[in-house]
Amino acid sequence: MTIRLRITLWYMCLITLILIIFSTALYSYVRYKTNQDIESTINKTAMGIHIAPSLDFWNNLQISISPSIANNQVIIQVVDYINQQVRYSRNLVEAGIKLQYPEPRLDFKKNYSKISVNGDPFTLLNIPILLDDHSLVGLLQVGIYTGKEAKILQNLQWILVLSSITVLAIAFLLGLLVTKRALKPLHNVIHASKRIESGDDLKKRIPRDVPNDEIGLLTDTLNSMLVRLQEAYQDLNEAYDVQRRFVADASHELRTPLTTIRGNGDLLKKLWSTIASNPNHHLEPHHMDLSLEAIYDMNSEAERMTRLINDLLTLARGDSGIVMDKKTVAIYSVVTEIVRKANLLPRTVEWRVENIDDLIPVQIHGDSDYLQQLLLILIDNAFKYTSNGCVELFSLQKDGNVGICISDTGIGMNSDELSRIYERFYRADISRGKTSGYGLGLSIAKWIIEEHAGSIEVSSKENEGTTFIVWLPMIFLNKSS
Repeated sequence: MTIRLRITLWYMCLITLILIIFSTALYSYVRYKTNQDIESTINKTAMGIHIAPSLDFWNNLQISISPSIANNQVIIQVVDYINQQVRYSRNLVEAGIKLQYPEPRLDFKKNYSKISVNGDPFTLLNIPILLDDHSLVGLLQVGIYTGKEAKILQNLQWILVLSSITVLAIAFLLGLLVTKRALKPLHNVIHASKRIESGDDLKKRIPRDVPNDEIGLLTDTLNSMLVRLQEAYQDLNEAYDVQRRFVADASHELRTPLTTIRGNGDLLKKLWSTIASNPNHHLEPHHMDLSLEAIYDMNSEAERMTRLINDLLTLARGDSGIVMDKKTVAIYSVVTEIVRKANLLPRTVEWRVENIDDLIPVQIHGDSDYLQQLLLILIDNAFKYTSNGCVELFSLQKDGNVGICISDTGIGMNSDELSRIYERFYRADISRGKTSGYGLGLSIAKWIIEEHAGSIEVSSKENEGTTFIVWLPMIFLNKSS
């Protein structure tokens, strides 16, 4: 059952209930007023009839009806229980109507009753004639013909029934029309949603041509949901693209050392298999040199694979939402340890360290090992891409943050390269194949700095150098006296 039909049926049930209550109330009121008028007419007639209660009341009884009463079709009957006689009003005799003889009862009281004579309805007022000792000697009955009133009430019933049915039919049709018009925006929303569902373009939106009612709010909610779905879909596609590039690049980076290891392994297998199969074959000096060179290459490639796998594991931990074991760290001790390790890195340029003593009182909330890895990545990159000039490390402090600046005079980057440096396995074409690495270092650095609620700034110009500034929030700062 559709919402339109359900709303219409509920609307019909409500109107039906209202019509029943209204019709019942109107009919009851008209019937009450009609009976009240009838009883009032009968009562006025009865008050005009005087009967002296006595054993001889019958001989002195005269019954007559005035023209006004006769026009109201009032009838009178007097019953003498002592002599078992009945006397009627003239109009009752002329009409040939005979009322049923009422049997005497000891508990006779004044009351109204409805009777039918020859199919005609009458309302009677029964007034007992009592002596002083309350003994019943007769009965006065005053009645009136109520056929017209009954016909009016019957017609009123039919009018109420037929008018109610007509009103309900009209209300049903109007209800269907009104609900169709009221629910038209909802149907538009449904059709628009189906078009969006059947298509691949999530940029489509449901037209908003209704006021700020419930359907308008529903349209806004669905459009907002579509925006979020579009964003989620785009993010998912971007994640899939990144994942595909990641797998492709990882496979590419792993294929080279694996090929080298396998080639050297085949060489060693072939060389030593020949020697092992021929006991008389003597080991030549150049065989030993080839073996040592192959073993060296295999060891070197294994180390490269180990570094790559360690970097991949670090990124995987970041993607899985790993929580670092952070605590209060003296940033000076981290930087001094990095300076010591940087002195051991291969380089061809000057290595300068300036004003790091300003970091002695500074403490931050972080993980010492990851912070060292972060700074070592930046310093190692600076050494790799700087063939002339120097690499410099110094500190800054601003707005409650401490900055570790690493600047070089290397090859630098253009704006296009600068926007992609944090992508995994990304390396500028000019450096690809010329410098060692896999393009994962800055991705790891970005994850570490984000986990420390910090930020990283980078500026670079081609052939002039690059500067990285790592900003970390300080938890407190002690000023020396």
